[in-house]
This record gives sequence, structure tokens and C-alpha cells, in this order.
Amino acid sequence: MRSIIETSTLSPSPSLETRGATKVQPPVNLDNWIEANRELFKPPVSNRYLYDGRDFFVMVIKGPNARNDFHLVDSEEYFYQLKGDIKVRIREGDRIIDHLVREGETFFIPPNVPHAPVRPPDTIGIVVERRRPAGEHEHVIFYCDKCGAVVEDIDFDCADIVNHFSQAMLDFWNDDARRTCKNCGAKVPRPEPVKPF
Repeated sequence: MRSIIETSTLSPSPSLETRGATKVQPPVNLDNWIEANRELFKPPVSNRYLYDGRDFFVMVIKGPNARNDFHLVDSEEYFYQLKGDIKVRIREGDRIIDHLVREGETFFIPPNVPHAPVRPPDTIGIVVERRRPAGEHEHVIFYCDKCGAVVEDIDFDCADIVNHFSQAMLDFWNDDARRTCKNCGAKVPRPEPVKPF
């Protein structure tokens, strides 16, 4: 005899209480969860935890985002694009390579690859990352658009990527001295939300 457990009818929550969970959580209707949390997705990153576990976390990320940084971390990242097409910019030395990730496609980023997701309006993606142990740092790197020099490499222990990541960017953009290139004097602008492409 097959046992069937009904899907929870509880309303979705902004963040599932899952870190260190010792009990199986009920299934989540992803469309309902996204709709219930629609107002919480805000640039610059527009990300929310769908699952925040001990070993890994899963984020839903909506467009538009508003970023001009490159993220670097010593672990893999897995992208699945649910709705719309995005671009993920990869920095290889002095070159930037744009990868188009179409709706329904997945994309894998190896450890220590600087990358910058570009998410137009009305796009929805899922990103799965390994939880960083305490003391393992990650980087938010800003490059000069004019000369290509590193303007700032924010190296920090990011305990909460949803809150700390966005705050690191906001602190940088709000400090005129920090966003000025020491090589050529150009300023890294605060980006506008991504437009459709």
C-alpha cells in the first residue's frame, strides 16, 4: 500500500526555517512561494533563501538586479534558469566572456571564477551554493570600466549572502573614495537595474 502525504497548505514564508533542521519539511509550491515573497526581491541582488540548510543553501533570484561587481568564492555555484534568459559574465584574466543562460538551461561555475550575473526584469532563477564555513572568505570585486584595474576587492566572511552581500555593495557605492580608481581616477558608477536585452 502506497502512503500519500498531502502537500502543506500553510502559506509560504519569506525564509524557510531550515538551517540545522532535524525534521523533514513539507513540500513547497515554488510558484506560490515566489508570489508570496514577490515584494522582498530587491536590487542590487534581488535574492531570497528558498532553503537555508546546514551544508548548502538554495536561493531564488529575480530580475532585475543592479550589479557591476564580480563575485568570487572558493566553491561551486549551480544555476537553473526558470523564467527568461540571463547573461553570466565570466572574467578570465583581462577578458570578459558573456554566457547566455536561456530559460530551462543550467549553468555551472567552478570555484574561484569571478562571475557577474546580469538578470533582466521578469527573470527568475535558482542558485545552489555550498554553505561557507566560518573563516572562509568570499570576494565582491569591482573593476574600472575605463582601464580594467581592480578598484576594490571586498574580502569578507559572508555569514548571510542575502543581507551581507547587498550591504557590501551598497557600502562601496556610497563611498566616493572607495569607488575611485587609483590607477586612472575614473569612478565606478552605481548601476541602474538591468534593462531587457
